[in-house]
Amino acid sequence: MSIFVGNLPFRAEREDVIQLFAPFGEVLNCSLPLERDTGRKRGFAFIEMADEAIESKAIDGLQGTELMGRPLRINKAEPRGSGGSRRGGRGGNNGGYGGGGYGGGNRSNSSNANKSSGAEGWEDRSYGNSSDNSEYENGRSRRKRGVSNESNASNETN
Repeated sequence: MSIFVGNLPFRAEREDVIQLFAPFGEVLNCSLPLERDTGRKRGFAFIEMADEAIESKAIDGLQGTELMGRPLRINKAEPRGSGGSRRGGRGGNNGGYGGGGYGGGNRSNSSNANKSSGAEGWEDRSYGNSSDNSEYENGRSRRKRGVSNESNASNETN
């Protein structure tokens, strides 16, 4: 078994956490996980003590204790993967980010590879000045792009 210590101050060191648990018994291991990208502490720790009876006493005795002005949350640590759903929404299936929509993701069709949207032959003129003063034209206007002679010729023959 192991103990989870949450709401840990970021400036807390390994020695501070060990010192907090030492009155209850021997601390076998103390780890303060770091963020992968920045190397900063993540604000929690895992403690392993000599036996489960000592761990239970430490959990009960230290629950709500303050360290450096922050109230600690101390629980029995759950095995990895059984913590239920993760918050944050970034895991699996792109977490709702990227992929679809206008211009998102890679397209395998080479004819559309350089297009930013599905509106073929049109360009967005939303921010340009419009010569027409109608309310519709002042909002969003679209203008047909110049079409090459090859596509005009193929359209005329069809």
